[in-house]
Amino acid sequence: MVNAPLLKIDLNLLVVLDVLLQEQSVSRTADRLHLTSSAVSHALKRLRTLFDNELLVREGRRMVPTARGQNLAETLPLLMRQIEGTIATPEPFDPATSTHIFRLATPDFLASMFPQLLKVITDEAPGVRVEVATFSPTTVLDMVQGRYDALIAPSFKQNDDLRGTAIGAWPWTVYGRKGHPVFADWSLENWVRFPHLQIGTSVSSQSNPFDHALKKHSLSRKIGAVVPQFSMAAPILTDTDMLLTVPSIAMMHTAHVYDLDQRGVPFDFAPLEFTLFRSATIGDQPEIRWFHERIAAVVKEFTA
Repeated sequence: MVNAPLLKIDLNLLVVLDVLLQEQSVSRTADRLHLTSSAVSHALKRLRTLFDNELLVREGRRMVPTARGQNLAETLPLLMRQIEGTIATPEPFDPATSTHIFRLATPDFLASMFPQLLKVITDEAPGVRVEVATFSPTTVLDMVQGRYDALIAPSFKQNDDLRGTAIGAWPWTVYGRKGHPVFADWSLENWVRFPHLQIGTSVSSQSNPFDHALKKHSLSRKIGAVVPQFSMAAPILTDTDMLLTVPSIAMMHTAHVYDLDQRGVPFDFAPLEFTLFRSATIGDQPEIRWFHERIAAVVKEFTA
């Protein structure tokens, strides 16, 4: 609720009062503000009514502030600077001189794009620092509370606290060792016949989209092992008959290094869509917009 006295205030009057208290002269105030003396006198009359105080009184050939006027003379300059700072256009973000610390939260399987992202950012902004955190159950709340500048996550229904921009979609891909027998006879039945490697902390099928989809085919797959990080997956696939089904970006470079074979999932399954989220309250700051633009540009290279 707006304080009732504020509704009566014309900020232009405060500008006049600020200068009047400094100059203690109607004519000099008029000269500084490029107004007529009559206009300044009229403003002073309105100010006296507003504050119910004389504010400045004539003493000989000069004007001196009353006790209330003296108090305003001490507080108004800071108040006027604060108002100017509040309504002024934000200073443009200069990446070449910035030392800002950017914080990004993202699933760890997007690690393949981090070197390119860091290269793009440090080439333009050598003084900034980027801190990356892996996605966790509390990440969305942390983002809302301002702990991160950007969040990359599977698309979900947005709320009033976050704003999102779709940045890409990657097909689900099955990886296995070179020469794996499943690839010689690629079918849904063979895909479920071999053990699967899962990344995460649980084998619960309730949260896995593939197990929901397989129920429609009256099939199920066996989880042979669960590991916490994607970096552990490729060596396991190389030395076992396990299969790993993940968005293609997760193994974009690793598959080549470990000479892994790959196929698209053997049934219709929608690609995994990702969204770049920003805070609804601080996401319009120039530096945040700059950071998001660089992330989106790098991700586009990985989805082309």
